[in-house]
Amino acid sequence: MGAQRSLITRRRLIELAALSALPAVFGCRKRDQASVLSGLVSEVVLDMAREVRAESKLLHAEVRAWSSDPNVERQRAARAAFRRAIVAWKKAFAFRSGPFISSDAFQHAAFWPVRATLVDGVLDEREPIDERRVQQLGVDARGLYAVEYLLFAENNESAGLRAGDARADRVRTYTLELVTNVLGYADRIQRLLGDGHAYAASFARGGKLSIDTLVSQMLDTLTIVSGKFARIERAPRENRTPPFAVEGYFSQSSHEVVRAIMAGVKSLYVGGGSGGLSEFVATASKPIDDHVRDAFRAAEQALHAVGMPLEAAFAAQPSRFKAAAAAVAELRHVVEVELVSALAS
Repeated sequence: MGAQRSLITRRRLIELAALSALPAVFGCRKRDQASVLSGLVSEVVLDMAREVRAESKLLHAEVRAWSSDPNVERQRAARAAFRRAIVAWKKAFAFRSGPFISSDAFQHAAFWPVRATLVDGVLDEREPIDERRVQQLGVDARGLYAVEYLLFAENNESAGLRAGDARADRVRTYTLELVTNVLGYADRIQRLLGDGHAYAASFARGGKLSIDTLVSQMLDTLTIVSGKFARIERAPRENRTPPFAVEGYFSQSSHEVVRAIMAGVKSLYVGGGSGGLSEFVATASKPIDDHVRDAFRAAEQALHAVGMPLEAAFAAQPSRFKAAAAAVAELRHVVEVELVSALAS
Protein backbone atom coordinates (compact mmCIF):
# COMPACT_ATOMS: atom_id res chain seq x y z
CA MET A 1 0.00 0.00 0.00
CA GLY A 2 2.87 2.44 0.60
CA ALA A 3 3.03 3.49 -3.08
CA GLN A 4 -0.76 3.56 -3.18
CA ARG A 5 -1.28 6.15 -0.49
CA SER A 6 -2.47 9.31 -2.26
CA LEU A 7 -1.11 12.72 -1.33
CA ILE A 8 -3.27 15.84 -1.06
CA THR A 9 -2.96 17.52 -4.44
CA ARG A 10 -4.44 20.62 -5.95
CA ARG A 11 -7.23 18.44 -7.31
CA ARG A 12 -7.93 17.05 -3.85
CA LEU A 13 -8.19 20.57 -2.44
CA ILE A 14 -10.70 21.41 -5.15
CA GLU A 15 -12.66 18.25 -4.40
CA LEU A 16 -12.73 18.92 -0.69
CA ALA A 17 -13.81 22.50 -1.32
CA ALA A 18 -16.72 21.18 -3.34
CA LEU A 19 -17.55 18.67 -0.65
CA SER A 20 -17.60 21.39 1.98
CA ALA A 21 -20.57 22.85 0.15
CA LEU A 22 -22.80 19.84 0.86
CA PRO A 23 -26.24 21.33 1.42
CA ALA A 24 -28.27 21.68 4.56
CA VAL A 25 -30.93 19.51 2.92
CA PHE A 26 -29.30 16.54 4.63
CA GLY A 27 -29.99 18.19 7.95
CA CYS A 28 -33.67 18.11 7.06
CA ARG A 29 -33.52 14.36 6.69
CA LYS A 30 -31.44 13.50 9.76
CA ARG A 31 -33.38 10.34 10.52
CA ASP A 32 -32.95 8.95 6.99
CA GLN A 33 -29.35 10.10 6.81
CA ALA A 34 -28.47 8.51 10.15
CA SER A 35 -30.24 5.30 9.16
CA VAL A 36 -28.32 5.02 5.91
CA LEU A 37 -24.94 5.77 7.47
CA SER A 38 -25.55 3.43 10.39
CA GLY A 39 -26.74 0.69 8.06
CA LEU A 40 -23.71 1.10 5.85
CA VAL A 41 -21.50 0.16 8.80
CA SER A 42 -23.65 -2.66 10.14
CA GLU A 43 -24.51 -4.13 6.73
CA VAL A 44 -21.36 -3.54 4.68
CA VAL A 45 -18.34 -2.47 6.74
CA LEU A 46 -18.90 -5.08 9.45
CA ASP A 47 -19.10 -7.78 6.78
CA MET A 48 -15.82 -6.55 5.33
CA ALA A 49 -14.14 -6.88 8.72
CA ARG A 50 -15.58 -10.34 9.28
CA GLU A 51 -14.46 -11.52 5.85
CA VAL A 52 -10.95 -10.17 6.44
CA ARG A 53 -10.74 -12.06 9.72
CA ALA A 54 -12.27 -15.28 8.38
CA GLU A 55 -9.96 -15.45 5.36
CA SER A 56 -6.91 -14.47 7.42
CA LYS A 57 -7.75 -17.25 9.86
CA LEU A 58 -8.07 -19.78 7.04
CA LEU A 59 -4.77 -18.60 5.58
CA HIS A 60 -3.12 -19.06 8.95
CA ALA A 61 -4.50 -22.59 9.24
CA GLU A 62 -3.33 -23.58 5.76
CA VAL A 63 0.14 -22.11 6.20
CA ARG A 64 0.50 -23.81 9.58
CA ALA A 65 -0.48 -27.14 8.01
CA TRP A 66 2.03 -26.64 5.16
CA SER A 67 4.73 -25.58 7.61
CA SER A 68 4.22 -28.72 9.67
CA ASP A 69 4.00 -31.08 6.70
CA PRO A 70 5.56 -29.51 3.59
CA ASN A 71 4.21 -31.06 0.43
CA VAL A 72 2.81 -29.88 -2.88
CA GLU A 73 -0.82 -30.33 -1.89
CA ARG A 74 -0.49 -28.29 1.30
CA GLN A 75 1.53 -25.64 -0.49
CA ARG A 76 -1.20 -25.41 -3.11
CA ALA A 77 -3.84 -25.03 -0.39
CA ALA A 78 -1.82 -22.28 1.30
CA ARG A 79 -1.52 -20.43 -2.00
CA ALA A 80 -5.26 -20.66 -2.65
CA ALA A 81 -5.91 -19.35 0.85
CA PHE A 82 -3.57 -16.43 0.19
CA ARG A 83 -5.50 -15.46 -2.94
CA ARG A 84 -8.78 -15.48 -1.02
CA ALA A 85 -7.27 -13.49 1.84
CA ILE A 86 -5.83 -10.79 -0.41
CA VAL A 87 -9.22 -10.36 -2.09
CA ALA A 88 -10.88 -9.85 1.31
CA TRP A 89 -8.24 -7.34 2.41
CA LYS A 90 -8.36 -5.38 -0.85
CA LYS A 91 -12.14 -5.21 -0.83
CA ALA A 92 -12.01 -3.78 2.70
CA PHE A 93 -9.34 -1.30 1.55
CA ALA A 94 -12.14 0.77 -0.01
CA PHE A 95 -13.18 1.81 3.53
CA ARG A 96 -10.21 3.46 5.20
CA SER A 97 -11.81 4.83 8.34
CA GLY A 98 -12.52 3.90 11.95
CA PRO A 99 -11.04 0.60 13.18
CA PHE A 100 -9.47 -0.14 9.79
CA ILE A 101 -7.21 2.87 10.30
CA SER A 102 -6.88 3.05 14.08
CA SER A 103 -5.70 -0.58 14.08
CA ASP A 104 -2.85 0.25 11.64
CA ALA A 105 -3.92 -2.91 9.82
CA PHE A 106 -3.65 -1.78 6.21
CA GLN A 107 -0.22 -0.27 6.69
CA HIS A 108 1.28 -3.28 8.47
CA ALA A 109 -0.65 -6.25 7.11
CA ALA A 110 -1.23 -5.20 3.48
CA PHE A 111 1.66 -2.90 2.56
CA TRP A 112 2.84 -3.04 -1.04
CA PRO A 113 5.38 -3.18 -2.59
CA VAL A 114 7.49 -5.47 -0.45
CA ARG A 115 11.25 -5.47 -1.04
CA ALA A 116 12.42 -8.96 -1.89
CA THR A 117 15.99 -8.11 -0.88
CA LEU A 118 14.84 -7.36 2.67
CA VAL A 119 12.84 -10.58 2.88
CA ASP A 120 15.82 -12.55 1.57
CA GLY A 121 18.00 -10.79 4.12
CA VAL A 122 15.82 -12.11 6.94
CA LEU A 123 16.09 -15.61 5.48
CA ASP A 124 19.88 -15.30 5.41
CA GLU A 125 20.12 -14.28 9.06
CA ARG A 126 20.93 -16.67 11.86
CA GLU A 127 18.62 -14.92 14.29
CA PRO A 128 15.44 -16.89 15.06
CA ILE A 129 12.36 -15.77 13.13
CA ASP A 130 9.70 -15.29 15.75
CA GLU A 131 7.04 -12.78 16.78
CA ARG A 132 9.64 -10.39 18.19
CA ARG A 133 11.67 -10.44 14.96
CA VAL A 134 8.60 -9.80 12.82
CA GLN A 135 7.66 -6.81 14.98
CA GLN A 136 11.12 -5.36 14.36
CA LEU A 137 10.75 -5.52 10.58
CA GLY A 138 9.78 -2.59 8.42
CA VAL A 139 6.46 -2.72 6.59
CA ASP A 140 8.25 -3.63 3.34
CA ALA A 141 9.49 -6.93 4.77
CA ARG A 142 6.29 -8.17 6.38
CA GLY A 143 2.57 -8.51 5.76
CA LEU A 144 0.61 -10.28 3.06
CA TYR A 145 2.89 -9.33 0.20
CA ALA A 146 5.93 -10.73 1.99
CA VAL A 147 3.85 -13.89 2.41
CA GLU A 148 3.13 -13.79 -1.33
CA TYR A 149 6.84 -13.60 -2.12
CA LEU A 150 7.63 -16.51 0.19
CA LEU A 151 4.79 -18.67 -1.15
CA PHE A 152 4.98 -17.90 -4.87
CA ALA A 153 8.38 -16.55 -5.92
CA GLU A 154 10.31 -19.10 -7.94
CA ASN A 155 13.37 -18.95 -5.74
CA ASN A 156 11.26 -19.88 -2.69
CA GLU A 157 8.90 -22.41 -4.27
CA SER A 158 11.15 -25.46 -4.09
CA ALA A 159 12.63 -24.34 -0.76
CA GLY A 160 9.18 -24.39 0.77
CA LEU A 161 8.87 -28.09 0.01
CA ARG A 162 12.20 -29.36 1.29
CA ALA A 163 12.25 -31.01 4.71
CA GLY A 164 15.29 -30.90 6.95
CA ASP A 165 16.87 -28.02 5.03
CA ALA A 166 17.82 -24.97 7.09
CA ARG A 167 16.78 -22.35 4.53
CA ALA A 168 13.57 -24.20 3.69
CA ASP A 169 12.72 -24.33 7.39
CA ARG A 170 13.27 -20.57 7.61
CA VAL A 171 11.03 -19.94 4.59
CA ARG A 172 8.18 -21.82 6.25
CA THR A 173 8.82 -20.34 9.71
CA TYR A 174 8.97 -16.81 8.31
CA THR A 175 5.74 -17.35 6.37
CA LEU A 176 3.94 -18.72 9.41
CA GLU A 177 5.08 -15.86 11.64
CA LEU A 178 3.97 -13.34 9.03
CA VAL A 179 0.48 -14.79 8.65
CA THR A 180 0.21 -14.98 12.43
CA ASN A 181 0.97 -11.27 12.50
CA VAL A 182 -1.58 -10.58 9.73
CA LEU A 183 -4.22 -12.52 11.62
CA GLY A 184 -3.40 -10.43 14.67
CA TYR A 185 -4.28 -7.27 12.76
CA ALA A 186 -7.49 -8.82 11.46
CA ASP A 187 -8.37 -9.72 15.05
CA ARG A 188 -7.56 -6.16 16.13
CA ILE A 189 -9.96 -4.71 13.55
CA GLN A 190 -12.70 -7.06 14.69
CA ARG A 191 -12.01 -6.33 18.35
CA LEU A 192 -12.16 -2.56 17.84
CA LEU A 193 -15.29 -2.86 15.72
CA GLY A 194 -17.01 -5.34 18.03
CA ASP A 195 -20.61 -5.92 17.02
CA GLY A 196 -20.47 -2.69 15.02
CA HIS A 197 -23.22 -0.89 16.95
CA ALA A 198 -21.01 1.72 18.61
CA TYR A 199 -19.08 2.55 15.47
CA ALA A 200 -22.28 2.58 13.39
CA ALA A 201 -23.77 5.13 15.78
CA SER A 202 -20.58 7.20 15.72
CA PHE A 203 -20.40 7.12 11.92
CA ALA A 204 -24.06 8.13 11.69
CA ARG A 205 -23.48 11.05 14.08
CA GLY A 206 -20.77 12.23 11.75
CA GLY A 207 -23.48 13.11 9.25
CA LYS A 208 -22.06 15.37 6.54
CA LEU A 209 -18.48 14.63 7.58
CA SER A 210 -19.09 10.90 7.10
CA ILE A 211 -20.59 11.55 3.67
CA ASP A 212 -17.63 13.75 2.76
CA THR A 213 -15.30 10.96 3.86
CA LEU A 214 -17.07 8.36 1.71
CA VAL A 215 -16.90 10.55 -1.38
CA SER A 216 -13.27 11.53 -0.82
CA GLN A 217 -12.25 7.91 -0.26
CA MET A 218 -14.18 6.83 -3.33
CA LEU A 219 -12.25 9.32 -5.47
CA ASP A 220 -8.94 8.34 -3.88
CA THR A 221 -9.58 4.63 -4.38
CA LEU A 222 -10.55 5.01 -8.03
CA THR A 223 -7.39 7.07 -8.54
CA ILE A 224 -5.38 4.23 -6.99
CA VAL A 225 -6.98 1.70 -9.34
CA SER A 226 -6.27 3.89 -12.38
CA GLY A 227 -2.73 4.19 -11.11
CA LYS A 228 -2.29 0.43 -11.25
CA PHE A 229 -2.99 0.43 -14.97
CA ALA A 230 -0.71 3.42 -15.53
CA ARG A 231 2.08 1.83 -13.50
CA ILE A 232 2.03 -1.27 -15.70
CA GLU A 233 2.04 0.84 -18.87
CA ARG A 234 5.00 2.92 -17.66
CA ALA A 235 7.05 0.00 -16.36
CA PRO A 236 8.89 -0.87 -19.61
CA ARG A 237 10.10 2.66 -20.35
CA GLU A 238 10.96 3.30 -16.70
CA ASN A 239 12.84 0.00 -16.41
CA ARG A 240 10.68 -0.86 -13.43
CA THR A 241 10.80 -4.55 -12.51
CA PRO A 242 7.44 -6.41 -12.48
CA PRO A 243 7.33 -6.92 -8.70
CA PHE A 244 7.48 -3.14 -8.25
CA ALA A 245 5.06 -2.40 -11.08
CA VAL A 246 2.36 -4.99 -10.42
CA GLU A 247 0.55 -5.57 -7.15
CA GLY A 248 -0.02 -9.31 -6.92
CA TYR A 249 2.72 -10.13 -9.43
CA PHE A 250 4.12 -13.26 -7.77
CA SER A 251 0.68 -14.82 -7.22
CA GLN A 252 -0.61 -13.60 -10.62
CA SER A 253 -3.52 -11.99 -8.79
CA SER A 254 -3.29 -8.42 -10.12
CA HIS A 255 -6.64 -8.81 -11.88
CA GLU A 256 -8.34 -10.12 -8.74
CA VAL A 257 -6.79 -7.32 -6.66
CA VAL A 258 -8.28 -4.61 -8.87
CA ARG A 259 -11.67 -6.30 -9.08
CA ALA A 260 -11.74 -6.69 -5.28
CA ILE A 261 -10.99 -3.00 -4.72
CA MET A 262 -13.69 -2.04 -7.21
CA ALA A 263 -16.17 -4.37 -5.51
CA GLY A 264 -15.42 -2.66 -2.21
CA VAL A 265 -16.02 0.78 -3.68
CA LYS A 266 -19.31 -0.32 -5.23
CA SER A 267 -20.52 -1.93 -2.01
CA LEU A 268 -20.08 1.39 -0.20
CA TYR A 269 -21.90 3.26 -2.94
CA VAL A 270 -24.82 0.85 -3.24
CA GLY A 271 -24.85 -0.21 0.42
CA GLY A 272 -26.95 -2.94 1.98
CA GLY A 273 -30.61 -3.01 2.85
CA SER A 274 -30.43 0.49 4.29
CA GLY A 275 -28.72 1.87 1.20
CA GLY A 276 -25.40 3.60 0.76
CA LEU A 277 -23.95 6.76 -0.68
CA SER A 278 -26.28 6.21 -3.63
CA GLU A 279 -29.22 7.20 -1.43
CA PHE A 280 -27.87 10.73 -1.00
CA VAL A 281 -27.01 11.11 -4.68
CA ALA A 282 -30.43 9.84 -5.81
CA THR A 283 -32.13 12.29 -3.45
CA ALA A 284 -30.29 15.13 -5.15
CA SER A 285 -30.52 13.74 -8.70
CA LYS A 286 -31.86 10.36 -9.76
CA PRO A 287 -30.35 10.67 -13.28
CA ILE A 288 -26.90 11.21 -11.80
CA ASP A 289 -27.30 8.20 -9.52
CA ASP A 290 -28.34 6.16 -12.55
CA HIS A 291 -25.30 7.39 -14.46
CA VAL A 292 -22.94 6.49 -11.61
CA ARG A 293 -24.46 3.00 -11.43
CA ASP A 294 -24.13 2.63 -15.20
CA ALA A 295 -20.48 3.66 -14.97
CA PHE A 296 -19.91 1.04 -12.27
CA ARG A 297 -21.47 -1.62 -14.49
CA ALA A 298 -19.36 -0.57 -17.47
CA ALA A 299 -16.18 -0.74 -15.38
CA GLU A 300 -17.14 -4.16 -13.99
CA GLN A 301 -17.80 -5.51 -17.48
CA ALA A 302 -14.56 -4.13 -18.87
CA LEU A 303 -12.55 -5.56 -15.98
CA HIS A 304 -14.27 -8.93 -16.30
CA ALA A 305 -13.41 -9.00 -20.00
CA VAL A 306 -9.69 -8.71 -19.21
CA GLY A 307 -9.80 -12.26 -17.85
CA MET A 308 -6.12 -12.56 -16.94
CA PRO A 309 -3.45 -10.83 -14.85
CA LEU A 310 -3.25 -7.17 -15.86
CA GLU A 311 0.41 -7.39 -16.84
CA ALA A 312 -0.38 -10.34 -19.12
CA ALA A 313 -3.33 -8.51 -20.67
CA PHE A 314 -1.16 -5.46 -21.35
CA ALA A 315 1.01 -7.64 -23.60
CA ALA A 316 -1.52 -10.12 -24.97
CA GLN A 317 -4.81 -8.18 -25.00
CA PRO A 318 -3.86 -4.49 -25.08
CA SER A 319 -7.30 -3.41 -26.32
CA ARG A 320 -9.01 -5.04 -23.33
CA PHE A 321 -6.41 -3.63 -20.96
CA LYS A 322 -6.95 -0.13 -22.33
CA ALA A 323 -10.74 -0.52 -22.31
CA ALA A 324 -10.68 -1.51 -18.63
CA ALA A 325 -8.37 1.39 -17.75
CA ALA A 326 -10.63 3.79 -19.66
CA ALA A 327 -13.78 2.48 -17.95
CA VAL A 328 -12.27 2.99 -14.48
CA ALA A 329 -11.11 6.48 -15.46
CA GLU A 330 -14.59 7.30 -16.78
CA LEU A 331 -16.18 6.12 -13.53
CA ARG A 332 -13.85 8.38 -11.57
CA HIS A 333 -14.72 11.29 -13.86
CA VAL A 334 -18.45 10.73 -13.34
CA VAL A 335 -17.93 10.64 -9.58
CA GLU A 336 -15.67 13.71 -9.55
CA VAL A 337 -17.88 15.85 -11.78
CA GLU A 338 -21.45 14.62 -11.51
CA LEU A 339 -21.68 12.98 -8.09
CA VAL A 340 -19.83 15.77 -6.29
CA SER A 341 -21.92 18.38 -8.12
CA ALA A 342 -25.16 16.61 -7.20
CA LEU A 343 -24.29 16.59 -3.49
CA ALA A 344 -23.19 20.21 -3.65
CA SER A 345 -26.26 21.50 -5.50
